[in-house]
Amino acid sequence: MSNKAKPATDLAAIIKSLKGYLLEKGHRFERGPIYEGQGKTPASVAETAKRYEGRGYTRYMQVGDPPVYAMLGRGHEEVHIFQPQDPKVREWLEDDRVALNDPTVRAHLLQSAGLSESELAVARKPQIFRITEVDDVFIITNEDAPPGR
Repeated sequence: MSNKAKPATDLAAIIKSLKGYLLEKGHRFERGPIYEGQGKTPASVAETAKRYEGRGYTRYMQVGDPPVYAMLGRGHEEVHIFQPQDPKVREWLEDDRVALNDPTVRAHLLQSAGLSESELAVARKPQIFRITEVDDVFIITNEDAPPGR
């Protein structure tokens, strides 16, 4: 592509769409375990996505060069692999004292994507998105939220 502005615009639109999906009303975020220094653990989005593909997941999307985000799925399971580009988001993810569902975190994520609470849909099927750090890569996996949560 010779148009240099188009990829950045497309990337911004993709990120806005993904954040809109993950922040739908009813979804929750929880922390998973942190894995560091595991030796053979991949430290990039591309390597991590490749490992998931080796486990039978289908790659639906990969963003950036080198990739900073990938989405994969298998059945009803989805996996989001990313390296946060926003230093504030990285700081929150790495600080166990920060509640991931805190209104301040949510407001920042919405604002950074150019979204407002009123634009977000109510999740058709509320999910819990568990965020796990593996060295420098974050992995979000989903599970159905229990009723009434």
